[in-house]
Order: sequence, then C-alpha cells, then structure tokens
Amino acid sequence: MKSSVMCVLCVLVLCAGSEPAPNKHLTHCNVTGHWRSDLGSMLMLTSGGLELRGVLHTSVETEQGASGQSREAKVFGVVGDGHQPTVAFSVLWGKGSCSAWVGQCFLLPGGGQVLKTLWMLRSTAESYLDNWESTRLGEDQFIFVGEGVDGR
Repeated sequence: MKSSVMCVLCVLVLCAGSEPAPNKHLTHCNVTGHWRSDLGSMLMLTSGGLELRGVLHTSVETEQGASGQSREAKVFGVVGDGHQPTVAFSVLWGKGSCSAWVGQCFLLPGGGQVLKTLWMLRSTAESYLDNWESTRLGEDQFIFVGEGVDGR
C-alpha cells in the first residue's frame, strides 16, 4: 500500500513537471518561445523588434512527404506592438507549397498565452486548370509551452 501511494505521488510530481506552470503575473504576450498547436505541431519563435523568425515542425500533411523529409520549415514574419500583439508569419515547405498564418497573441485568465490564428496553405498546381484545388484555409490555436522547451 505504501509503495503504491509513493508511485502515485511520483507520477503526479513527474506529470506536474512536464508542462511549465502558467505565470499569473504576465502583463503582455511574449511570442518568443515554444508553442504547440491543437494537432501537435511545434512552433519555435524568436522576436526581435517587429521581426519574427523560427522553425515550424508540422504534425500534419496534405499527403505523405508534402512538407519535405524533415517536416520542418523556417518561419519568417512580423509581430505587432502592444500587450496582446498581432502576428503574421509564413513558411515554404520542402516540396514547394507555402503556408501563412495571421492572428493574435492573447493572455489567458489563468496566466497562460495562446496564439489564435487563421492559416492558408497554397499547394503547387500542375496547371492553371488545377488552380481551384490548390488553396486550403483553416484555423490553428497554439498554446505557449515555454522558453527553451522541445515538446516533440
């Protein structure tokens, strides 16, 4: 009995340490850090002034290999000013398609941060007749995981 209680306590301590605790004293969104999307993609961002750079490791593809062998792409974008700034960033995937996100960083009541975005994916078309099926739209929500955290 004593060992099972200890085991449960160990699991609780390990699980509690797997995600950073929210900072309840945040006064503005800081987009620099690691973010995880609802579908498990990881977004690593660094902002300097109004410039945004980073890497996106996608967990989804339109078809096998569409995002390239590593499933990663460099991120280039801009970030606005203010305590809940707007963002716009894009990537060029390994097989030639490109994606762009536009959204805003929000502070959550519990002290966390979320990037609420709309995205557009443009796949390459074989001809102008295939153009109609080459653009997809959607939305992503990225939750702040922390600074220097690799959640893959």
